[in-house]
Amino acid sequence: MTLTLVLDDTDVPARFGAAAGALAAAEGTAFHHLPARFDTARDADAAQYVFAAGGLGPSGLVWAERALGSPVQAASSPDAIVAAAAAGPVTVPLHPAFLADGEAVAALERAAADAGVAVRRVTVVETAEGLALADAPPGAPPLLWRDRFGGLHTSARPEPGGRALAVALIGAERDHRDVYPAAVASLADAAEHLGIALDVHFVPPPGLDGAPEAIAARLRGFAGVLLPGGSDMANVPGQIRAAAATLAEGVPTVGLCLGMQTMSTAVAWRAFGAAVASLAEADPAAPIKTFVAMAGTSGGDGPLPEHRTGDQPVAPVAGSRLAAVLPRAPVIRCNHRFHLAPALVPELERAGLRVAATGCGGGIVDAVEVPAHPFFMGMQGHPELGTRRGAPHPLLVAFLTAAARHVRNPAAA
Repeated sequence: MTLTLVLDDTDVPARFGAAAGALAAAEGTAFHHLPARFDTARDADAAQYVFAAGGLGPSGLVWAERALGSPVQAASSPDAIVAAAAAGPVTVPLHPAFLADGEAVAALERAAADAGVAVRRVTVVETAEGLALADAPPGAPPLLWRDRFGGLHTSARPEPGGRALAVALIGAERDHRDVYPAAVASLADAAEHLGIALDVHFVPPPGLDGAPEAIAARLRGFAGVLLPGGSDMANVPGQIRAAAATLAEGVPTVGLCLGMQTMSTAVAWRAFGAAVASLAEADPAAPIKTFVAMAGTSGGDGPLPEHRTGDQPVAPVAGSRLAAVLPRAPVIRCNHRFHLAPALVPELERAGLRVAATGCGGGIVDAVEVPAHPFFMGMQGHPELGTRRGAPHPLLVAFLTAAARHVRNPAAA
């Protein structure tokens, strides 16, 4: 059997495993990857891909999952990879900049030699169209096509005509192109499904520190606003201010994980006063903590997990707008240690928030919405990890549909 090592000498975290995943899909091999490490001081969200069975891995694995058509498993040791290759062909990405163990490749090759497994090496190069193999024949299509959002696909993404829908993503462009690409990819999937042109405008949260009127004016011209997830708590104040502005202005807004937390906190500002409330994780000294640690607490089915990861069932609340959007018995990838403070829910409901879905037997609020708003909806999980071309997540489709309606009739999105 054969072990194919795919060398991609990049320092872009979002490319981790992308080319190897596409090659594995094209050749029908198994896909494995070695443990990785990243400079999280520079790239806070470089390891935020959520494994279906739980745990976190390199964020670029989202491209491998999309190419393979199935979730990627957690990292394997060199011995485990060679054992798999002895039973059938295996493809492994090699990124020297991201290897957790500098000796892992040598150990992998020694183990392969000892087991009689042939090793094949291929090299990835960047082209004008995307990513290709260095030994590909002239004129061959790339292994992965790059779209104008930075996404990597096994076939070219078409560009629809017509006026583009302008959506603001409250995040830094580099973070969402080169570090954690899933949020932008999920928007592009939904736009492709709807047949609409899309322009994504990146609005770094630290820049949203002016007067509420100025922030509202900056966001008012967009068809919709996406509040992404992420682990960098420095983004929280700007996200909350953005959510407060779109809540007041009626601009369609969707929140993913951290984004659900910040949009809920914007409702708390309405209930308790601006800047009084924040996430415990972002501001432990906040007078009112909207999202609190699950560790050591109970609710619903019993003790809540300290860290909730992996595919989790979600129970939409009957009669909610979200219930009409999601399929029956939905499952979503989760990655969070904090949840909406149960004691605040009654006050938030009086301020216009509605719990739209729960998890852990009702012990966790998994989605929120504001019924009086044209579209103000978020999920505690990661809908962007449950999407691919041809099968976008319904929450993102509903968001862009509302955004398009907002452009046609701002008063009735």
